[in-house]
Amino acid sequence: MLTKVAGRTVAPIARSSLIRACSTHHSPWGTDHWRHDKKAFVAWCNDAIKDTGAAKREFYGFCALAFGDVDADKDGFINIEQFDRLLEKIAAIPRRYGLAPPSLEDREERVRLHKIIFDELDTKDGPARGVLGLDQVMQWTFEHVAGKITQIPEGDVALYHPEDYTEEEYLAFIERAFVPGSYEHNSFYNFILNCFVESDTHCQGRVNYDQFSHLLSRAAVVPRQFGLAPDTIDEATRKAMFEKMELKRDGVGQGFVTARKFWEWTLEHTKMKIELQKAGKGWRENH
Repeated sequence: MLTKVAGRTVAPIARSSLIRACSTHHSPWGTDHWRHDKKAFVAWCNDAIKDTGAAKREFYGFCALAFGDVDADKDGFINIEQFDRLLEKIAAIPRRYGLAPPSLEDREERVRLHKIIFDELDTKDGPARGVLGLDQVMQWTFEHVAGKITQIPEGDVALYHPEDYTEEEYLAFIERAFVPGSYEHNSFYNFILNCFVESDTHCQGRVNYDQFSHLLSRAAVVPRQFGLAPDTIDEATRKAMFEKMELKRDGVGQGFVTARKFWEWTLEHTKMKIELQKAGKGWRENH
């Protein structure tokens, strides 16, 4: 059955199959989709804090192993410096999606703020000991995550799932993503990095021309969903894009594109496309 999306006739099943195929082709993610997919992460956290099922066990296991990693002398306790490292490890995943504030570059200030939490936990059930056990940390972690999950900004979109949001919501989200340090900027960066990793089948942190073609198609799935980009790119245009982004040494192309360069190009290219769209000169309006 055909349906109208942004004024265009598309086949929903084919479109969703494309999205599914792009995200699972040579997938580097395994089955723990909460590690790379914001929607899956939020659902996983909500399940983890409200029941005793698989998600809660997985979350507990993740945090417990992080505790063990920072417990340098393996005595079952962690001090303030180790607690600081633990919070940084646990916060790394929500930070991927903009659901936790950026880590402070000033380590002394970061430790000072973390010590406030540390001291509260240390004295919660009795006299201070100067160390924390896993049980004390886990109680606080579950309560903290429960509060954070309710703070997702209004108008948020999970870029992996264009079926869940409208063209207007997508455009508003992306415009906010141009602001460095914003929640949307972090979320958009993570999505583009995911696209890059999925296309980098040689696992080298770089993509050659053939992989670059897949990368362009993967990153274009969402704008194409709303008719904001052409369904295909001709070979000459694709080659010109690759040459513009290709790493060069002494002016000589090295045959690959890095993740950093693709991210910089994506921001510039997307901003240009949205400005054209707002001016009535977008791809859909002229084709």
